[in-house]
Amino acid sequence: MSSAVGKRYARALFDVASERGKIDQVEADLGAIVQAVEQNADLSKIMHHPHIAADAKIKLVDDLFKSHVGEESYNFLCVLIQNGREVELAEIYSSFVKLANDARGVADAIVTSAKPLTSEEQAELAEKFGQTLNKKLRLTAVVDPAILGGIVIKIGDRLYDGSLKTKLETFAHQA
Repeated sequence: MSSAVGKRYARALFDVASERGKIDQVEADLGAIVQAVEQNADLSKIMHHPHIAADAKIKLVDDLFKSHVGEESYNFLCVLIQNGREVELAEIYSSFVKLANDARGVADAIVTSAKPLTSEEQAELAEKFGQTLNKKLRLTAVVDPAILGGIVIKIGDRLYDGSLKTKLETFAHQA
């Protein structure tokens, strides 16, 4: 499936969730479903197997998720299965999160540093980069000693690389 089709499914679900005021609930539901499928090898095999009938998959989804997720999320999952698009759930979820974040004025950022950042440092980074982008940032901190020092921040498709490793590599290529 093309990314465009996944984005259309995400947009359709987002529109329904937005109209009903359930963006947060649907995002949480889909996240839990994606996590369950990714963490359970047997469930993943069943959901991704092309020769298992849609009815059998819907019965399984009914048993596993119906009582734990909202009506919109459950119905959406059934529609995906009926249309043979259940293998794209993770991609659709990712697109949904982007739409939800845009609507909230929020952006997710991954901050990589050579050593753990304090909560104050994380808050300062979120504030400064948030002002630059005119969004509220949700940071995920990652420690990677290989960058030697400095930080690397990835926000959507943008990469801000202030790592010592990159500066040394740039300097080495110039010399």
